[in-house]
Amino acid sequence: MRHAWTRLWWLVPSLLIAACGPSQEPVASAEVGASTRPVLYPPPAPPSGNIVDSTAFLGPVGLNDAVQTRFTTNPQYLSFSFTVAAGAQVSLEVTHLGSSMYLDTGLFIYGPKNANGSYGTTVLAQDDDAGYGQLSKVASLTLAQGGEYLAVVSTGTGAGKQFRLALGCLNSACAQDDLFTACDLDVATRIEVCDESVVETQQVTPAQALPQCTDAQDAHNAWLAECAVPSGQKAWCANGEAAFTSRMWPVCKDFYQRYYGAGPLPLAALEDNDAINEARATGHTWCKTGENSCDEFLWTFNVPSIAGTQATQLDWVVEGAFAALPELSTDPRVQFTRYPNLTYADFASRIAWAFPDLGQVLPQELGNGTEVPQVAHFYDDPLVAAGAHDFHNLYIVYFPVSHRTAVFWLIQHEY
Repeated sequence: MRHAWTRLWWLVPSLLIAACGPSQEPVASAEVGASTRPVLYPPPAPPSGNIVDSTAFLGPVGLNDAVQTRFTTNPQYLSFSFTVAAGAQVSLEVTHLGSSMYLDTGLFIYGPKNANGSYGTTVLAQDDDAGYGQLSKVASLTLAQGGEYLAVVSTGTGAGKQFRLALGCLNSACAQDDLFTACDLDVATRIEVCDESVVETQQVTPAQALPQCTDAQDAHNAWLAECAVPSGQKAWCANGEAAFTSRMWPVCKDFYQRYYGAGPLPLAALEDNDAINEARATGHTWCKTGENSCDEFLWTFNVPSIAGTQATQLDWVVEGAFAALPELSTDPRVQFTRYPNLTYADFASRIAWAFPDLGQVLPQELGNGTEVPQVAHFYDDPLVAAGAHDFHNLYIVYFPVSHRTAVFWLIQHEY
């Protein structure tokens, strides 16, 4: 709290007397990003151990966005959630713009939310008066762990006054990676509207029109339309234009390449995944034990898709996989035949004799935990020596919500 103290000597006795009286504000020590002044009204720790239960929860606040509301009682603790990726550096501020005059606030950050839905009661950062006047501000807070956090704005005397809480991203690591795996629907709509216009005015095919709607200027304009706005930014905007241009925009272009018949669906290789590699290595060791009974190959890709719309066709994913992996069709001895599609349970059971861990890990690492994967199955059994065959099973596992696929080629040797 900031107070204007006079320096008249005759007030000293009264100050000494007041200092002996009860404190009007709870005091807590400063945390990361906190002011050294006393903190105003932290929410009390509830019996549940989940701090949100001591607050009135009002929903999420987006990255590089703000929420505005009003206090109704004294004291009061209003909370808002926000979601970031690991390594995000954020700022939170009760801003002068949009907040009532002479409002006094406290600001507290908790989290991340655990598997049980609790934010806990440990304060990660807090502030009383680092903002304008008696408003609160955490200028910089680095969150090493990704997930959902809780910001609490409190007051002891602000009933009837409004405030505006702004959440900013200070680096290029705030938005979660899965926001870039599919093309944002509004961005995709811009491309489609442009393509239709070029087709109509120039009398060309959609595939021929596409390059005129997906160049660098189109990417920049799409970014401005979604991100250079005073409010309502998309969460992925927080990582900046370079991230959009290098990560999401190619996904948009690649999807429409196939959609408009300009070529197969381009699949983008995913970075190595430690859990998948470990599960594969366990099976590989089993294959190579004894008589070298099997070999395997595994690739993982992002599938160009449009967020919030119907999943990409499995046939397109299959086509894209064969285009991305020439080795699937360049060996003249192996001529794959497509068999009926499998359920994921069928796929996992068919590889369980050597790769049981892989069947469990793929949905955890590539899926969202609830989606139903689709599995295309290919097979061939060429003769490799007198009386001996190799049995080739090719599985293309598509996760239609997470927009990822795994291509697993398992070869069993006959002796």
